[in-house]
Amino acid sequence: MTDEELKEALLLWAQEYCKMTWEAGFEPAGVKLFANQAVAWIKTQNGITSESLGDYSVSFVDEMPKGLLALLKPYRKVQLI
Repeated sequence: MTDEELKEALLLWAQEYCKMTWEAGFEPAGVKLFANQAVAWIKTQNGITSESLGDYSVSFVDEMPKGLLALLKPYRKVQLI
């Protein structure tokens, strides 16, 4: 997976996490910053728990670091029950 493909996947994940939608290429600056820093975090092996070589696959930890998620906090919709 290239950096751009990973960034696109993270931007889609951020939309679900924030419960908001943005048009591709028009994401808020904080969300773009999150995606860039998350790619760097994943690439430094911090987020990888296992890796296979045949039909390459990677497993990641279930949670993003709190510092990265803090970048998305201003964009997250509050849910009222």
